[in-house]
Amino acid sequence: MEQLITVATFNERGPADQVAGRLKDAGIDAEVYDETHEQKWKLFNLHPRAHMRVRVHSAEEERALALLAEAKGAEPALEQAVICPECGSSRIEFPQFSRRTLMGALPAALAATGVIAQEFYCEACHFTWPPEAKIEPELDILNWPKDTRVP
Repeated sequence: MEQLITVATFNERGPADQVAGRLKDAGIDAEVYDETHEQKWKLFNLHPRAHMRVRVHSAEEERALALLAEAKGAEPALEQAVICPECGSSRIEFPQFSRRTLMGALPAALAATGVIAQEFYCEACHFTWPPEAKIEPELDILNWPKDTRVP
């Protein structure tokens, strides 16, 4: 049985449609899966994030990922993808609770009340991070950002 694999995740519909269109133009059967209602009603998340998923059949996953890596600089919509800061994957879920079991509803309810923090979850490396995470630039020996140059 063919399985659909997420190759890109977005917070908004527009960029997801653009990326899916680019994949379709290359002959890859891609679809945009909207997880908004699932996040709102199953996970009690009133402000969905990472809920627009561009998915392809598992047999076309490698080809789709290669095409997206190749188009990274040329496709502005890819700049809006939600990406894991640890491994660079775009197979992201928000919040981090399971959608496949009923047991995921209990921590989701606690998160909706503020008892547990909601975080992004990377399906590839299992890393979690808060939505407000700010990625610090790589620093040199003097604690200056590495790519800073003085004229």
